[in-house]
Amino acid sequence: MMWYGQIAFSHQTKDETGVVDDHPILKNYYGQVIRNSKRDQLQNINPNLSITNQISVIADPFLETSFHDILYVTFMGSKWRVSSVEVQPNNPRLTINIGELYKEDIGETNYDEG
Repeated sequence: MMWYGQIAFSHQTKDETGVVDDHPILKNYYGQVIRNSKRDQLQNINPNLSITNQISVIADPFLETSFHDILYVTFMGSKWRVSSVEVQPNNPRLTINIGELYKEDIGETNYDEG
C-alpha cells in the first residue's frame, strides 16, 4: 500500500527571554506501508489505541540528517508517535515504525512547499 503524509520534526527555538519552545517542522513525504497491523494492550483498563505499522519512506537529505528528531507521522488521518527509525546504509529509504496515537498538540510550522 502506498503512503503519502506528513512527518513532524522537533524544532526548538529560544525567545528573547531565554525560554525554549518546541515548534515542529512538518514536511510531506511519499513511501510504502510495509507492515499494517494492530496491537492490543489488554493490561490497561482504558488501553491506548496502538498499531505496529512500518512505513518505508523515500529519504531526502533533510530526512537523512534529521531522522532522530522525528516526532510523529500522519497515517489514515491521525498522528502516530514514531517508536523507532531504521537507517539502511546505501539505501535511499528509511523504515519508520509507528505505535500509539500522538497526543500532544503544539504549534506547528509547515515548511514544505508542496
